[in-house]
Amino acid sequence: MILAKSDGTSLQQHINDCLAIWHEMQKAVPKLPVVSQLPEFWRVLFAAVYIHDFGKAQCEFQRVLQSRANTWCRQRHELYSVPFADKFVLPDHLHFLLKRVVLGHHRDFLQLYREKYKNPDILEFEKGVKWSERAAHPEDYIYNLRTGFDQELVQVIEQFDVVARCYGIDLNFSNTVRFVSQPHPYLEIAGKHQDIDPADTEFLQNMLLLGALKLCDHYGSAGVARLPLLEDDHFTFLEKMRDNLAAQKADFYEHQNACARSNQNCLLVAPTGSGKTEAALMWLRRQMSEQGRIFYVLPFTASINAMHQRLCKHMDPGAGDFSDIIGLQHGNVPSYLASVWTETPNATIHQRNARIRTWKQQLSRMQHPLKVVTPFQLLKYFYGVKGFEMGWVQFTGAKLIFDEIHAYEPETFAQIQVMLDYLIRYMDCRVMIMTATLPSFLKRILAETLKIKKSVTAEKQFLHEYTRHKIVLQEGEILTSLDQVVCEIDAGKRVILCCNTVQRSQEVYQTILERFGISETLVTLLHGRFHAQDRRKKEEQLFKDRIRLLIGTQAIEVSLDIDFDCLFTEPAPLDALFQRFGRVNRRARHTEPCSVTVFSHGSESDKYIYNMELVQRTLDVLKDVNVLNENKVQQLLDRVYPDWLPKERERYERTKTAFEHSLSSLQPFSYPKEREQDFYEKFDGIRVLPAGFWKEYKQLVENYDFIGADQLLVSIQKGMYWRLKTENQIELRHLAIFRDETKIEKHAVLVAKCLYDAGLGMTNDRQETDDDPFL
Repeated sequence: MILAKSDGTSLQQHINDCLAIWHEMQKAVPKLPVVSQLPEFWRVLFAAVYIHDFGKAQCEFQRVLQSRANTWCRQRHELYSVPFADKFVLPDHLHFLLKRVVLGHHRDFLQLYREKYKNPDILEFEKGVKWSERAAHPEDYIYNLRTGFDQELVQVIEQFDVVARCYGIDLNFSNTVRFVSQPHPYLEIAGKHQDIDPADTEFLQNMLLLGALKLCDHYGSAGVARLPLLEDDHFTFLEKMRDNLAAQKADFYEHQNACARSNQNCLLVAPTGSGKTEAALMWLRRQMSEQGRIFYVLPFTASINAMHQRLCKHMDPGAGDFSDIIGLQHGNVPSYLASVWTETPNATIHQRNARIRTWKQQLSRMQHPLKVVTPFQLLKYFYGVKGFEMGWVQFTGAKLIFDEIHAYEPETFAQIQVMLDYLIRYMDCRVMIMTATLPSFLKRILAETLKIKKSVTAEKQFLHEYTRHKIVLQEGEILTSLDQVVCEIDAGKRVILCCNTVQRSQEVYQTILERFGISETLVTLLHGRFHAQDRRKKEEQLFKDRIRLLIGTQAIEVSLDIDFDCLFTEPAPLDALFQRFGRVNRRARHTEPCSVTVFSHGSESDKYIYNMELVQRTLDVLKDVNVLNENKVQQLLDRVYPDWLPKERERYERTKTAFEHSLSSLQPFSYPKEREQDFYEKFDGIRVLPAGFWKEYKQLVENYDFIGADQLLVSIQKGMYWRLKTENQIELRHLAIFRDETKIEKHAVLVAKCLYDAGLGMTNDRQETDDDPFL
């Protein structure tokens, strides 16, 4: 038996496993032949899947898999798979395409040519020095082709006709194995490969065929048997919602119904709490006449987690712990999975972690037809990170929903715009963008990108009736006006108090508890410097009526679907304030507008977060507003944001130009490390361990509970990291973990010498660890 894996999997079994994914892919991504402009796409991919690992049948590689003495010399098995492409009866250009993707399905062409190719002179010299007793050098390509395969491979080749007929594929494949002469693939294919013009049809043919082969190979190796599809049955909850509304003599809002009727790209502008998520899913249902993968894009981890649970509840209610229909991807998936884990009686930590690792692996693949993601999980494929061609396959004919588009900085907005323009223009993607607060100049940019003439907006009558907030501008700052907050609590209201910085929110929280004597059970503080366990507990508390006061930062602007009675907030740009307002009287349940008080002054640190010119414009605009009429929101926004500020325009234009250039230089079969590094350098968050958790973290790691240990980490921004570094409050600590008597694994973590309190989160106060890391 010819092996494909060291675990005993045979070559024929691996081929069959990969072909199962080839079959599933035709249903999951049916537009690949259209987008690639290659009608023969599925036939060529079938051939590639069948022969991609034939090189593993080489006798020396078989000895490697069997852990026997060998002279394989770290060659690449795909090198010896390439010649089998000539056994197919195909036009020349398809032969060459087939050879390219087979040769490149593991390594970059430049790497293969520079690091693996040895010309005849080198082989002759090395043979004389090291291999003189052998008939040929172990890396003599032609000699190995002629002598390195035995008759067992013929059985796999002869099986081709049977397998092809089962899948309805008509391809002629010669059953001979011996080769008289073959050009060396490293020289003829990898060495002579030139960049392909992205405007040439050959570009997407190579990119998508290579990505599809990699997907088949990876998923076949991982034991994936099917790619689930999003079916109309997953949308039946919308019918139940409509029936419930009809029972109340109501219906979906007109902007929701307009999205349901749209069969093109869509830009929806509607207030918070007006059912934009349902509108997006109604739009999506209309687009699903033809399958394609779906991405629901949100800017923040907390909102992604909440949306994942919401979609699972509505679209896959019987899934239990884990849905194979709704997936998610962001930078801290293990902590989220641990938080939704349903405890199994007698389950050990190792069993829990093994199951979570399995979930994480599934989430990282293409298995789920609908994924809730950050935009960076999509943008990474345009930076050429490892496996980017597989991402491009998922983009083919995809449906993308962008929620909270207003939340991005100019740099991220520019990259999203360039990405969407490409996906719409070349990849046959459909896109819906939603926002509650977006200046007109940004709407024009998006409408041009989406190639639509008119956005969907809430009806004027609806906006007139949807009056929820009364704005109160107040001189002074929050810290000197906390007695007003307490009065509202005493009056039975649930209150939000929103600060611009973590430090200010912590000061307010402490003052409320110490000066006014309010019970800790009635107040909670929420910001970005809590670890996962405490954050989860606090979010759960918010949905209990016992919490009367929520003190938070801009983390509450978009991440939580909460509804309080009044708001006190520090000054911020108008779009940020509107998001904060949206957490009060969210669905207009009060008959009278609820008060939202905006103070005229914040803290000295606000200038590091917001453009103070925009903050002042916002305060000037709000002087003329008493009851906020939703009909006037767009006008107010456009007064504050008539266009880019000069510095923001420069950031936007610079990023847009750089990203367009980066995209134009992206190539299949090429993986420059600089591109991947450039992508990862764009992230601002750094995760650290508060010093007080060192002993607990160390114990968890030594017990191999890496997921539990991960939940003790806190995310900070680069600016804070460098400040702590300068003040000698950050150190890198190492742990040595003994897997067995012979194997040691190294583990490192950044420790922040900062005080952590379950109520306050991580503060700026210094705290040392209580042990010596050297000892």
